[in-house]
Amino acid sequence: MGSAFDRFKGRFRGSFRGMKTALVPTLLAAGLAACSAYEYVSDKISDPIVLRCPDYLVIADAANLVRFRDGPGRDLIDVDFVTEIIRVQLACTSNIDKRTRVGTLEVEVFVFFRAERGPANRSRKGRFDYFISVVDRDNKILYREAFAINIGFPGNKTRLLLRSESVTLEIPITPKRASRSYRIFAGLELSRDELEFNRRRRERTGK
Repeated sequence: MGSAFDRFKGRFRGSFRGMKTALVPTLLAAGLAACSAYEYVSDKISDPIVLRCPDYLVIADAANLVRFRDGPGRDLIDVDFVTEIIRVQLACTSNIDKRTRVGTLEVEVFVFFRAERGPANRSRKGRFDYFISVVDRDNKILYREAFAINIGFPGNKTRLLLRSESVTLEIPITPKRASRSYRIFAGLELSRDELEFNRRRRERTGK
């Protein structure tokens, strides 16, 4: 008979399924994103167990995306669009049995983006993918999924602020695995060339 964690592990899930894209290779973790989180509890019982949201980070090499038009050009005039993650927000609901201290932590994740149309963009449209992943204290990936964002630049508008749809994660909790046992990562899905472009730019600018 498996442990309580093993029984709950299969319930790790997102609230909806997005399009799968290529994994971002060898990403480096950044510091905590400048974002907000809030916690609340749905149970109406007295003195419920309320857990804090897990720590969450935006991956440095995957925080920005410069998408160029097809072809070898990599100058400013070749930029289709640019996007970056500017904020992440978590909302957490504790559902924990007070006697056994076993249950789940429901984490609702929102990701906020800034997008800018480039000189090479003629369609006034764009599409990019971002991912959310959850790791345990040993940095083992327990959940990872990519989601698509379609953007449009109406009229003469060249800059947009966007918010993702909510992604709800159900994280198993046991006496030995509280919310601090997990970390949530967010980042943009990048091709190998886009990843290398970001790394070279960070080496030049230190950002």
